Amino acid sequence: MPVTLTINGHEADPDPGLSLFAAAERIGVHVPTSCVKLGKCKECVVEVTAGADALSPPTPFEHHLTGRFRLSCQTHIAGDHGHIECHTMRRGQMRIERHALELPTSHARPMLDPAVTRDGSWVLIDGQPIDRAEGPLHGIAMDLGTTTIVLRLLNLETGELVADASFENPQRFGGSDVMSRIHYDTEHPGRLLMRTVAGYVTHAIEDFPVDPRTIYEVVLVGNSTMRDLFFRQSVYSI
Repeated sequence: MPVTLTINGHEADPDPGLSLFAAAERIGVHVPTSCVKLGKCKECVVEVTAGADALSPPTPFEHHLTGRFRLSCQTHIAGDHGHIECHTMRRGQMRIERHALELPTSHARPMLDPAVTRDGSWVLIDGQPIDRAEGPLHGIAMDLGTTTIVLRLLNLETGELVADASFENPQRFGGSDVMSRIHYDTEHPGRLLMRTVAGYVTHAIEDFPVDPRTIYEVVLVGNSTMRDLFFRQSVYSI
């Protein structure tokens, strides 16, 4: 019986030697990458939940991963039988509650107080001109959770919610809880946790229906560990 493969619940019929990344591309499953499948960006993480013995051994690019996690661009079909199951870090069916924007109970839209404003064609930050722009000004509100990351794209002049995105925090390969990630970050130099989540956030912003150059303000909330990992601060003291 030849090797069979399931990625994110989708069936694939992989050829011997095919990478998990290439197999995902064949069936239309998106796997994040910024390095064109060279193993450098560390974004194309998948969790292999079955059939790991039918895959090639980890490469030096995967030294930072343990357990069931692999880089899909480095992992190839190596066996001649068995069934492989894996999934990416993105969650495609997550629900974002939009009505909570009007909390508390009042239905009045909250008062806008962005740091970025406009004076004619000038874009100002705290009253100081930084750019000229005729189109809408946008900002991002980001909830950087240990498990889930949510981004909301807002029009800074009207308060309109333009778009939103959510995905599983890809730092899970470093552990599912805060303490595990603190330990991982102190044991692995190079800020791998920060680099991976920054890549995922970048892809989410690129998918928004606006020019990223119109995004002038970002507000980020998260616990102290997620915050410091994102801004490349040492979390050892935490």
